[in-house]
Amino acid sequence: MGGQMEYLAENLIYGIECSMSKFTKTEEELAKYILQRPDEVSQLTISQIAKNLHISPATITRFCQKLAFSGFNEFRHELKRFVDLQNTPISMKNIKQVDYFAKLYQDHLGIIDNTFRIATYDDIQKAVSFLTQADKIHVYGIGSSGIAAQEFKSKFFRIGLHVEAVTDTHQAMMDAALSNQNSVVIGISISGATKEVIRAVKIAKKQGSLILVFTGDKNSELSQLGDLSLLVTSKSSMHMGQNISPLLPLLLLFDLIYTELVAKDYKNRITIREKTLQVLADTD
Repeated sequence: MGGQMEYLAENLIYGIECSMSKFTKTEEELAKYILQRPDEVSQLTISQIAKNLHISPATITRFCQKLAFSGFNEFRHELKRFVDLQNTPISMKNIKQVDYFAKLYQDHLGIIDNTFRIATYDDIQKAVSFLTQADKIHVYGIGSSGIAAQEFKSKFFRIGLHVEAVTDTHQAMMDAALSNQNSVVIGISISGATKEVIRAVKIAKKQGSLILVFTGDKNSELSQLGDLSLLVTSKSSMHMGQNISPLLPLLLLFDLIYTELVAKDYKNRITIREKTLQVLADTD
């Protein structure tokens, strides 16, 4: 419950403002009184407030219950916390108590949650079998999907997979022309509509390559081309703000596949990883 309470304190005033439409005329007066002087109200008893505003204590209790508190005491406790938070120097605050960070935190949790909900174990196992059977893996992505492609390469290359990341359009097409039925080609596009990626994937499909797709749109053209299409939580489907990197859900999916791969072929992969890490350590 701890996290929820913290989140509440910062957003108590916002909560009252959002509930205005639920209030009666008298409750609305009370709300305005609290919004104008939270410090003062947090020091008063229910009967003092009732007297100041010429309303009954029962009205105050009802008001608190509409905000999902058991009664005035619980509400006042939360109001005190809000006032204390406002008076805390910002450097002392837990970052989750800053309302826009609290929102970002919830959005991040939402993405993690959604990713774990929409990825099926069956799909993750399939992706692993694609990768482990391939002689060569080609990953195509443009823009931020290109950064994801590079990340995919460095992650899986380290455990012994032969991965090439291609983020240049012309090169992707040439690379695709050199793929064959022992290749796996991975197309990354959140929209699923990136023309350059689609073009390269189509060429690779003609060559008989297995196609693995990461996209935010299950019905996109890119998705239709995939032998296996993994759904990426896209911000648009979750009403996320502009503050979230589109890479986050992709990296989560890569981690799921990586974890499954290593779990199923533990000894081999870890030995290879140790070797690659050792080489890096030696060159430092």
